[in-house]
Amino acid sequence: MMDSWPDGRVIGMKRFLCLFLALLPAALVAAERPLVVDKARSQIDIVVKATVDSFTGSLNDYDARLIVDDETGRVKATEVRFDFINVKTGKEKRDAKMHDWQDTPHHPQGAFVLQRLETMDDGNRMAFGHLELHGLRHEITFPVVITRDQRLYAIDGEAVIDTRDYGLPVIRMMGLLKVDPMVKVRFHLQAELAR
Repeated sequence: MMDSWPDGRVIGMKRFLCLFLALLPAALVAAERPLVVDKARSQIDIVVKATVDSFTGSLNDYDARLIVDDETGRVKATEVRFDFINVKTGKEKRDAKMHDWQDTPHHPQGAFVLQRLETMDDGNRMAFGHLELHGLRHEITFPVVITRDQRLYAIDGEAVIDTRDYGLPVIRMMGLLKVDPMVKVRFHLQAELAR
């Protein structure tokens, strides 16, 4: 019982508890560390299939926030935000039509937010999160591969998005030609632990 301890021990214990409680938030924060994405070595592609003129668009400008557990090195949080105007297909006329279809002036931004990573029975990892597009948000699940070499990380994945889930119409031309509403998003993010 504390009543039987000498006054010096009680004071020492109180100081220890105060110090411990003061340092606890700092210890919790120190357990996380951001990853810095190297955009020059990273790639986010949008693969679109069409009856005629299939294409791959690229998203080269985005804001990525990746956090890892400093002790285990595991990815804890991921958030990628982007302006849809930065999706480029290599043809200005096609880009203009895509932005008309997506109504980019009224829905300029999109985002993916990771909710959790799970290792499945077969050893593969699945990412669970939500995608915000065209003013709507939907849950999304896809396989992801994360490799690490000391401070360097490579995160690769591929997700299939049904654009109809986001209120976007199926593009049809001349009654026969159409753009597949199932769009594949393929990404490779290369990052390094922040110093």
